[in-house]
Amino acid sequence: MSIFKIVFWVYAKLPKKLCYFLSDESELKRLYYRYYGYFPDLNKPRTIDEKIQWLKLYYRDSLMSNLADKFEVRNYLIKLNLEHILNDIYGVYENVEEIDINKLPEQFVLKTTHGCSMNILCKDKTTLDWGKAKKQLKKWLKVNYYHRGRQWVYKDIKPRIICEKYLESESEALVDYKIYCFNGKPSAIDIYSGRNSKDGIKYDAYDLSWNFLARGDSIPGYNSNMNFDVKKIDQKILNNLLVIAGKLAKILLFARVDFYIVDSKIIFGEITFYPGNGLSYVNYPERDKYLGSLFKLPH
Repeated sequence: MSIFKIVFWVYAKLPKKLCYFLSDESELKRLYYRYYGYFPDLNKPRTIDEKIQWLKLYYRDSLMSNLADKFEVRNYLIKLNLEHILNDIYGVYENVEEIDINKLPEQFVLKTTHGCSMNILCKDKTTLDWGKAKKQLKKWLKVNYYHRGRQWVYKDIKPRIICEKYLESESEALVDYKIYCFNGKPSAIDIYSGRNSKDGIKYDAYDLSWNFLARGDSIPGYNSNMNFDVKKIDQKILNNLLVIAGKLAKILLFARVDFYIVDSKIIFGEITFYPGNGLSYVNYPERDKYLGSLFKLPH
């Protein structure tokens, strides 16, 4: 191994505490190298993951922070007359002690408003370890999600907890519809299912006409939606998903807009600006390049 590779390997493995002292650009490059084995081309980015790194460094729009906030984004939908697709909420809390578990329904979801993947899903309150859940929530509230890959939009979001209705479909397992919108227009769709199943997450990709593009089983750790047939879903509902995504992303340079369909009703999930922290397609280079080709960065 050359001396340069050794230096880069050590650089990629730096402890988290030391990474806080790195500049945004240095930390982005360090993380990208750790996943990909080479540095991103920030001068002429080509793939979607490279362009997401570019967005983190060079693109600033104050609206993005409001939309990344899991509670404030609701006001954006209300202004666009889309409140009918918002999930029901039971409360918003600035600290864990404000939550009265006895007043919550038997099923609910608790999640922080200032980051991603900080959720507690309660399907049966009688089996919930509330003491453990409280400790986890307190820990999450202390996190500034910006430091996880220098995701700028989360830097100044006020940490809070939101309690929402637990979504469950009577007809099938819950499915995520993730619509990539580039330069204000829906351009690609990913469908995820099986998040809580023993078989693991299932993923497939489609074009705007809901034609199959790629199988998730080509990615390590994922499976394909072998038994999922998007054509069985009401095409009016699917087309409406694209229309709504276009409204939400109309003035945005890039966003992935997520939805659920629960018993034929569209439910808004979230708006994401840095999917997977810009590191999600390391095992899927063709998809990385394809999505990157759809995204035209400003000069």
